[in-house]
This record gives sequence, structure tokens and C-alpha cells, in this order.
Amino acid sequence: MPYKNLFSEGLIGHLRTKNRLVMPPMVRNYADPEGRVTPRYLEHIRRISQGGVGTIILEASFISPEGKGFRNELGINSDDLVPGLSDLVKAAHEHDVRIGPQLYHAGRQTSAKVTGAQPLAPSAVPDPSSGEMPRALTTPEIARLVQEYGRAAARAKSAGCDFVEIHGAHGYLITQFLSPFSNIREDEYGGSFENRFRFLHEVYLSVRKAVGNDFPVTVRLSGDELVDGGISIEDTIQVSRELEKLGVAAVHISAGNYASYASGLMIPPMAIADGPLVYLAEAVKKTVKIPVIAVGKIRSPELAEQVLADGKADFIAIGRTLLADPDWPNKVREGREEEVMPCFACNQGCITRLFAQEEVWCTVNPETSREKEFSQPPKKKKKVVVVGGGPAGMSAAKTAALRGHRVVLFEKENYLGGQLLLAGAVPHRQGWRRLGVKLSEDLKRLAVDVRLKSPVKANLIKAEKPDIVVLATGSTPGLPPIPGAEGEMVYFARDVLMGRAKVKGNCVLIGGGSSGVEVAEFLAAAGHPVTVVEISSQLAAHMPVDERALLLKRLEAWHAIILTESDVKRIDAGEVVVSVNGVERRVPADTVVLCIGSRPEAALAEELRSLSLEFKIVGDAKQPRNVTEAMAEGALAILSL
Repeated sequence: MPYKNLFSEGLIGHLRTKNRLVMPPMVRNYADPEGRVTPRYLEHIRRISQGGVGTIILEASFISPEGKGFRNELGINSDDLVPGLSDLVKAAHEHDVRIGPQLYHAGRQTSAKVTGAQPLAPSAVPDPSSGEMPRALTTPEIARLVQEYGRAAARAKSAGCDFVEIHGAHGYLITQFLSPFSNIREDEYGGSFENRFRFLHEVYLSVRKAVGNDFPVTVRLSGDELVDGGISIEDTIQVSRELEKLGVAAVHISAGNYASYASGLMIPPMAIADGPLVYLAEAVKKTVKIPVIAVGKIRSPELAEQVLADGKADFIAIGRTLLADPDWPNKVREGREEEVMPCFACNQGCITRLFAQEEVWCTVNPETSREKEFSQPPKKKKKVVVVGGGPAGMSAAKTAALRGHRVVLFEKENYLGGQLLLAGAVPHRQGWRRLGVKLSEDLKRLAVDVRLKSPVKANLIKAEKPDIVVLATGSTPGLPPIPGAEGEMVYFARDVLMGRAKVKGNCVLIGGGSSGVEVAEFLAAAGHPVTVVEISSQLAAHMPVDERALLLKRLEAWHAIILTESDVKRIDAGEVVVSVNGVERRVPADTVVLCIGSRPEAALAEELRSLSLEFKIVGDAKQPRNVTEAMAEGALAILSL
């Protein structure tokens, strides 16, 4: 076996695990508003368990209603929730998977919009992301919460769970007590290390009393909060040593809090290299004898195996990787790595949706959150014609082939990938290009009849005698009503990324959405002075928070000029005339790039309708949006057959 460490048995306390792979706690928003397990949640955990992971740490599960951080987060604050939790345990145990919840209270990192009450915290210090002011906990309230942790742990044990994890990371309540960044109390819970550690100490003792001495209790910690005045790795080492003395079974080392989220290290996005937090786990591992779990964009089996072989950690947590492909463990163990759908760390379908209080999807795996629907076989095998080889079209074709339908895909270009190839051409976004390549490889492996350089008309489609046609013809850029927009030095963003534009000199990008700032970086990296003009007050407003912050920082390093709340009046020879706060400004421009949206390209629909052919429109052909929605729509068009 090439990954002998990764697939060797492990021990967490006295608990045996079949391998060293752990699914870390990830809030999905699949529970109901009271925190109950739903059928969707159960099917999701069953599907993950089937894929071969050794251990599942269920998501952050609130131990008290005011500690809830997300609208449909899992709860463990009431005995009424135990039967649902027991169902999750049974689903995991059917596949020899160890499972347990993460006991959590959000503290100040929640909102009255979610809980209906003012957030609670060690100190009245505003939440770093929302600015919402919490109320400082009284000593009796602290004592109540300590007992709530214990009661929650008892519920987990009664449900048949194998262990519990205490959430002491990411700036939530326990971290808020541990950290001088958030704890300015002057009583026995603030000030010295001993005082700041007191709450976690009491929580652990409460949990231990509730579950007994032989039941494993793990703790997740931020190795470094990545903020001035916050927890450092030295602090975490000290906490880990104290926890080891108390009898904790393992420590799980992550990083960050909401104040440092935009650094890209708490949930590393595409622009961050793999394994950025391993050094923190390694530092703790050198000082304790209990197992250490490493986490943070450990996506490849090679990296995971090396971390274990080098003694930097004892277990490897892979979260988004299992959303992208729940069968990753089995495929890797069986030598079928070429079949693995990797996580490309786009953070579109998972974290971005979660922070928008929506249920978690996965961009590259439309099955995630829809496990029940995908498990139902088609009533009848059909012939499917897909028009368009971008993400929506390839997703439709792949889903159809996996479900046993006969599939023909027409693509007018001599390659597959569509706008994935354009998105992947910009710096730090190569994952999009790799996704296009991977989907193309999957279609070849699944024997989809792919016909490149094949622009189609309705009669050609009719000749194929399809049962259903999926139109994934994408979008075309729209020409804005700006005087001079048709000039010779003016190009669309996709022309620039495809190398069709004669770019020279000073570049002005009109439109500061995701596409505009990414193309700006592309041009700046090529050595061009860049100005971005955006009519609203914020650049890249719909980009994931961390990706946006990192990109804007890089643009600053390139000395890009950013003009927000600016309206383009006209494009003249050698300049763009812009109104900035009502004041006219002339911006030097040798090249102008239009990045202000696209319109659906679905003209073929009318022809198909006239021939009485059944069809579905998906992706940008329906409405230009992001890759996550395109991939989902392509797959769902097939599930509806």
C-alpha cells in the first residue's frame, strides 16, 4: 500500500480508528431551525461514511441557544435532539466510522439576527467581523455554561457517539476566554494565563464528569490567532500541555479567528499553498505525547502521508476534500486516484454560502447536500444531448453518464472547459483551469460522445433523436452604452484572457467585479500600469471574503489605481473620462477592458421549441452567475429526467 501511514489504524484514547483520516467539523446548515437532524443531514453523513473516512467530527453543535452561530446549525442543547444524533451515529457505525459532535458556543461571533438575543462573551468587546457589541458574562452565567457543556456531552454519549470534541478554536467562546485579544476581564477568568485557561479547564472537567473516564474527549485549538495581541503558538503549546495533564485524548490544531479570516489561513482558499497550518500541528506535536490532528488544505494523499511519516501529526483532517469527493479515502486506498474529484479550494459553494446563512453545497460535486436525490436511480435510460462544453454542460454530461444515460456533447470550440479556462488564466486561480481539465478527463473515462468543433443547429440536434436536450451555451459579453466603447483599443475581458487582444501601455478596466479585479491582476502581472473603475463603493463585492482581501492586497502591491463610486462618461483616444464624486477626471488609457457583465446566449431555444424538442437551459445560458450554480444546474437538469 503506497500510503501505509494514512491507512494504518489509529488510537484516540482507547478508541480505535480504521485509518488516520478525519472529517473535521464543518457547519452545513442542514439541520432544522431548532438544531434537529433532518433527512438531508442523515443522508449526507451516510454518504460520507460510505466513502472510507475513519472518523467524523460532526459540526460545531451549539450547547445553548444564544451560542448558535448559523441559522440551521446542529444543536446538542436539548434531550429532544438525541434521537436524531443517534441516527447519525448508526449511519456512521454501519461503515466502521467513529463519530462524535463538537461542543460549541459562538460567544460574540454570532448575531442577534441569528439568535434573537444580544451575543454573550467574556468581555464587552465588539465582534471583529460584524461589529456587534456582546454583553459580558456574569460569573453565575459562566457557571451555567460550564454545566451546559457537560449536559451536551452526556447527550452525545447517550446517543451512542464515540467521543466529543470541545471547540476551543477560531475565536468562539472558549477562545475568547483564552485570548487577551478578546478577554479583558479583571476577575478570576481574566488576566493571567491561569485565569484565562480557567473556563476551558472547568468545561473539560464538566464534560469529563458527564461522560466518565474512558470516553475520549478531544479539543480543537487555534495554534495561532493571527492577530496582534491574540493567541500565539507558544500559548497553544502551553494550553495543550495543560490539557494533556487533564487527560484530553487528542488536540486538533487549526488557526485564526474572524478578525484574521481574510488572511486566508483559517479556511485556505485557492490562492494559499497547500498545508499552510501543518507547522502549527508540528510545533504542538513536539511537546505532547497525545495524538495531534493536523488540518488546513491537506488535499493530496502524498502530502497527508508525508505529514504522518515525518511525525508532524498523528491524524489528518480533510474537510472540503470530502465534500468534493466523499469516496476520496476508498479511491486512494484502492489505487484509483485518477478517479478522485479534487477540491480546488474555490470556497464558493461551501464557506461563502455558509456565511451567507445558506446551506452548504460543493462547487465540483453537486451531490453534496442532495445525496438522497442522487441515490435514486433514473426511471428510464434516455439519450441526452448537451450543447456546450463549459462547466454547466460538462456537469450535465458527467451526471447523465454516471446515471447510465447515453450522452452526446456538442462544443463549437476545439476544446472543453468554456470560461473555466479563462478564469484559470489569471494569477492564483489556476484551480479553475484544472477543474476544466478534470471534467474533460471524466467525460473521456465515462465514454461520453464528445464532438468538438461542432456548432449546432436545431435540425442537427433533432437528427440525434434525443429524449432531452440540455442547453449550456453560456453567455456573451454585452457592449455598454458608453461613447467610444466600440473603439479599436477597447476589448472584452475574455478577449484579453484568450490572447486575442493587442494589449499595450496603460490599461483601464471598466467594471470592478470579480472578473474586473482578476483581469486587472493578470495585466498588472504582465507589467502594465492598471486602473480599475467601478461605479459602486466596493470592488469584487461577491467574491469570497478571503480571496477578495488577498487579491486587493496584491493589486496594492502592483500599485494599481482603484476608482470606486466612479462613472465612465466616455472613451476617447488615449484616455477614459470618468466622473469621480461628480468631478471629471481623465485617466490615461492605451488599452481599455470591459468587465461589466454578460448576457445569456440561448438563441437555440426558440429553434428547439419550434421543433417540439424537450430542452432545459442551464448555467450562464439561463443567467450569468458563478461556477457553483452552473455545475449544480447542469446536474439537476439530469436528475429531473
